[in-house]
Amino acid sequence: MRTNKTKTIIFVALILGAGFFITGCNKQIENAVGANVKVNNIESIENATNNFTPIIASFVTKPIPVLGSDERYHLTYELQLTNATSFTWKINSVEVLDAENHNQTFANFSGNTITPNNQIIPGRIPSNNLEGGQTSVFFITFAIDSIDDLPEKIAHRLKITIPGGISEGFLGFLSLPPNTKELVQIEAKSYVPEANKLVIGPPLRGTKWVAADGCCTAERHVRSVMPINGRLVIAQRFAIDWEKLDDQNRIFVGDPLDVKSYICYGEEILAVGDGRVVVAVDKYDNQIPGQLPPVIALEEADGNHVVIDLGNGNFAFYAHMIKGSVAVEVGDFVTRGQVIGLVGNTGNTSAPHLHFHTMSGSSTLGSNGIPYMIDKYDLIGRAESTEAFEEAEINGTPLEIFPVSIPGIHKNNLPLDLSIVNFPE
Repeated sequence: MRTNKTKTIIFVALILGAGFFITGCNKQIENAVGANVKVNNIESIENATNNFTPIIASFVTKPIPVLGSDERYHLTYELQLTNATSFTWKINSVEVLDAENHNQTFANFSGNTITPNNQIIPGRIPSNNLEGGQTSVFFITFAIDSIDDLPEKIAHRLKITIPGGISEGFLGFLSLPPNTKELVQIEAKSYVPEANKLVIGPPLRGTKWVAADGCCTAERHVRSVMPINGRLVIAQRFAIDWEKLDDQNRIFVGDPLDVKSYICYGEEILAVGDGRVVVAVDKYDNQIPGQLPPVIALEEADGNHVVIDLGNGNFAFYAHMIKGSVAVEVGDFVTRGQVIGLVGNTGNTSAPHLHFHTMSGSSTLGSNGIPYMIDKYDLIGRAESTEAFEEAEINGTPLEIFPVSIPGIHKNNLPLDLSIVNFPE
């Protein structure tokens, strides 16, 4: 028995590519085995089995449902995947399951949908492989028709293989048949919180505001993973870049290098709710439109900006204001609808717009982005695509407005990507 155990330890050490040791029993762990213990909203292992999981899956943030302008409930979140072995593993599929009923699947990523949704850190390199020791972020978004269909808990089923086939030695180590083609892991369990209940007022007023790079499939904001304050975080997960159209549906008229040519430039920015100002920066000059700044310091990325504490762990963030227009100071208490600044082009931006999102803390890059709903707006249509929007932004050509399935007055939901809305005057 001693010889066999030693061989197993050596084999595992080779798999992990690192030292391997055995510790004594831990009574706290021993007592928890088999219990239904929740830590940080993640459910612990529910039984005493030893499941070897080459790829470790964990949440970047908890999946909070939000009602979109299509009247469906959207879940947008990420899994951090780490290959804890020295082998290269190919991801064949990632499924989102009801944790209590693995036959019920809410989303399935497989085939050519794996690579674009799995990005290696560093470099944000799309890949369906994880080499030994590599970490990636897997981006997940899906929608459910009814709140009654939201599961209490979700889990994730990963099907993985080694390119070229899994060796007989490895299969023997796992007590699997020699013809096994892939491993199946069920992990990353989480309770699903109630649908988000943060309702705010509009951040702007007037007609034909375009919700650019919004939830939930646009990539610039939704996938802006950054290592801040010792963890991976996406502050902009539910951010929107608001730009305005004129009567002919143009984003700018005149010289594209002049910020004043843009229809939204100088528009009043409104407090979306009552709260205390916790950040107010007003010192940066406008960028020249047309391209992002080639080099910019991290602290300048937001340009002139304001953060308002709305209470209950919810913070509203506004970026890129005109220098000299920020009308509030840290410590001020603002009320809904109060003008706090003007739309500008400061910071990391290529055209005047209001960047707005809500988040879980006051750190503009180090807080997790959280979903919100706007209490009332008029949905008049949508842009066809991000490419169509960018063409209008670059060339000044009219942006064609396409119909939406549920036009008209919307209450208490989130305008989805490329929605075009009117806000109350």
